[in-house]
Amino acid sequence: MNNNLFKSGKILLLLAIIILFNQCGHGIKKAPENKVEKLSLNSCPSFPLEGWERHDRPAFQGFMHAYNPCVVEVPDRDYPYRMWFFGWVTDIGNTDFAGMDAIYFARGKDLDTWEVYCKDGSWDAGKDNKKWASVLYSSTDQVNRYFETFHAGDPSVIYKDGSYFMAYSATSQAFTDPDSPEPIEPPMFSNKAIAGYPSRMIQCIMGATSADGIHWKKTDKPLLIAAVDNKYPPDPAPDRIGDFHRPCLLWDVAGGKWKLYFDYFNAHLAGCNTGLAENNGDFATGKFEFAHSLDKPLIMDWPNPEVVPIGTCYVAFSDAPGYTDADAPAGKEMDKGWQSRQLRMAWSADGLTWDRKYYIKPDSRLGANHVPQSLVTKREGKWWLYLFYGTQVGWRKTGVSYPFFKSDDYNWFYDEIRYMRQEIKIP
Repeated sequence: MNNNLFKSGKILLLLAIIILFNQCGHGIKKAPENKVEKLSLNSCPSFPLEGWERHDRPAFQGFMHAYNPCVVEVPDRDYPYRMWFFGWVTDIGNTDFAGMDAIYFARGKDLDTWEVYCKDGSWDAGKDNKKWASVLYSSTDQVNRYFETFHAGDPSVIYKDGSYFMAYSATSQAFTDPDSPEPIEPPMFSNKAIAGYPSRMIQCIMGATSADGIHWKKTDKPLLIAAVDNKYPPDPAPDRIGDFHRPCLLWDVAGGKWKLYFDYFNAHLAGCNTGLAENNGDFATGKFEFAHSLDKPLIMDWPNPEVVPIGTCYVAFSDAPGYTDADAPAGKEMDKGWQSRQLRMAWSADGLTWDRKYYIKPDSRLGANHVPQSLVTKREGKWWLYLFYGTQVGWRKTGVSYPFFKSDDYNWFYDEIRYMRQEIKIP
């Protein structure tokens, strides 16, 4: 046989195989990519108090003290849900990582089955929290990044264009004085007061971006920080407005901009109130500008704000103070500090002017439900508004020995993450 003809035949055969291989999808039929369906609604649904369905068991537990479960739906057929949460998972202050509070990450096949990302890159479904890895924690740079050396928490995450964007709370070290007779104890971890700093530390909101939800690049500077918080320790600032904290990050599709709800301190106003900042530029490098005067909060006495746009309106949640009907053991009164704060709902037509509505009674036998986070998702052929939250140990006897608390104390540690849900009625 002519050698050239033989070579030509081999080339033609190879080309035919390549064409057939490509036409057949590499010989393997690929599963269709799971897409996240978005709710399209041109009306404002109502969410009556009686419409909430409570889950009869924890959705996630296995940690010492953790909360703020930010759940996001992603286009992953096998694990369509991601959750970031923070706190102390094994011991006080997460001694494996810098700082005090740290952020952790889990993936879920559904909203009740979670696997936590581990230090060796594996996933743990067995609540072996010694294996869990923090995916974002404090800096050790006490000079250049003094504003984020103690606490990293309250994650609020948006999945957009294949990337993850996070706003989170950060703080400086607590103020201390070696000559002070005051002990350094939780929850303040401080024995030094500075005028204008009720939390005895600098509080701010940081940002971070990620391609996978695990490896994060922090912003060079805070998204929001008070101008007077320009050094550590700060000078007294009796008229200070600051302590921007507990962010709720939103992407405004129609406006093409970032929205950032937060709670904050104003020395001339009572309570912990909710504000809003907006950014028309890049998330990491653009500037978040306040959308209103901080002397006029959007919602008064509204800590830990969670805001979700649904249809043509907005719904907000908080663990707001003022609740009076919490349970306590026989012979005791409800804890007026922790139990007076419970989940509460508010409504707005534009995200700026708000009408505070009802409180939601805590789950049976639980002292308090706090730090709400929301998720709008379609399940069982219906659209739902899920409300995730942390539950305190409270008055319960768990068999676990917790530091700081005597046997008859109210225990403010959060040992369970739960949810309730309400159907979004489509006209």
